[in-house]
Amino acid sequence: MSFIKYSNASRADLVRLHAFLEQYDSLVADKAIDTIIDSIGYIGENPSSGTPLVDRQNVRKSVIEFGASGYLFFHKRYEKKDMNFVTRIIHQKEWYEAETIGLVEERTKETKA
Repeated sequence: MSFIKYSNASRADLVRLHAFLEQYDSLVADKAIDTIIDSIGYIGENPSSGTPLVDRQNVRKSVIEFGASGYLFFHKRYEKKDMNFVTRIIHQKEWYEAETIGLVEERTKETKA
């Protein structure tokens, strides 16, 4: 089973997504975060899952179905460490620049170890 690490940005994304939904329904907010975390756990067993970004094959995009739309998460695979690094988690309707997702990696103790 592959190890999964979350970037600081992806952790902040979880807090942001939860806070947005919590304004409307705290139970839905909790269920959304549980669904996101469970879906990300799938890459532990299937580390090469997801669609590679066109301009950077080492960054993959995966879809999480939830409600009428869902979420996207972006991750990078590090074969030597048997690790997937989750770089961002966003709502499917959020605008994002694919060129910048996963480009600037956070240098933390976790990614260096």
